[in-house]
Amino acid sequence: MTARFQPESATPAPARVRQTWIDQARWAAIVLVVAGHAVGLLRGSSGLALVVSNYVYIFHIPVFVMLAGWGARRAQADGTGLTKIFWQLLVPYILFQLIAFGFGYFFEDDKPSWSFTSQTFGLWFLVALAGWRLIVPWFRGLRFAVPIAVLLAVAAGLSSNIDGFLSLSRILYFLPMFLLGPWLVDRISQWRGDVRFRVGGVAVLAGGALLTLLLGGNFNREPFLGNVGYEAMEMSALEGTGWRLLALTSGTLMAAAFMLALPGRPNAPSRLGSSVAEAGRHTMYPYLLHLPLLTVVGSTALVEAGQPTLRTVAFIAGSLAFCIVASWKPVRMMTAVVVEPRTLFPPAPGKVS
Repeated sequence: MTARFQPESATPAPARVRQTWIDQARWAAIVLVVAGHAVGLLRGSSGLALVVSNYVYIFHIPVFVMLAGWGARRAQADGTGLTKIFWQLLVPYILFQLIAFGFGYFFEDDKPSWSFTSQTFGLWFLVALAGWRLIVPWFRGLRFAVPIAVLLAVAAGLSSNIDGFLSLSRILYFLPMFLLGPWLVDRISQWRGDVRFRVGGVAVLAGGALLTLLLGGNFNREPFLGNVGYEAMEMSALEGTGWRLLALTSGTLMAAAFMLALPGRPNAPSRLGSSVAEAGRHTMYPYLLHLPLLTVVGSTALVEAGQPTLRTVAFIAGSLAFCIVASWKPVRMMTAVVVEPRTLFPPAPGKVS
């Protein structure tokens, strides 16, 4: 693998592609994230919730990471880039950490830690994305960048001290996918026009679902999280390395299959496809807003109400409905103050935001 996998050497995707399947994929992925988190509340009481949670955790974050890498393919660690990181990622992170402290205290009687170096549930991605945007310019033009990133990901697991501190473990674990994203997403834009690739994507997803179903409670999802080292997973260095490479490979393959299998015509979206693409440009809203909502739901009797399988189906349907509502323009306008606080401070005339 050589420098051809780098963002600046990848063939730029036409603007019209950005308006269709890429944004559709982002919205479909955020639905999986919200649904995965929601049914995660039921893992101990529902076999279906356990299987669904295990399945989506294989590839839903890799999809986001690779699409984020594609979106940051021209990002620079200069003044403009640092300003965007500050307003788009760090300020919302601080605000939602404070919100999480408050919700945890009122709904779970959890005393706030007031720590901003370790993230409350789900917020690690903001810190990791800031880290990737800072790191990726240093990899541009570097030969064997992705293999080097894989070595860093494997080496990170050898540390017994690496964990949630500034999302360092996940930054290094998912770094190969972030670097690979620009090359792979542009190739998928081309492959989606070939029905053989589309069918292959469906087959890979179906195979992963079947394997997850057959394994049931024996499925080990820890290596796919990338949040702790091998020692914390009670694995030797050799065993942990093997699992990490397997998780990176299967996560990348399943994520690519997911993007290939998404329905829709890339250059002529339907009205529904256009609506989904529009929602896909605002995935930060369902992503951030669902986190405090989960705290509320987890503290209620909803997690024990009704038959387990039906309850799981209801949580999945509710996740889809929530993502639709959270992407709705009136809701975005009401919550932009915490999700996109930069909108309250528009740049001075003549300055780039």
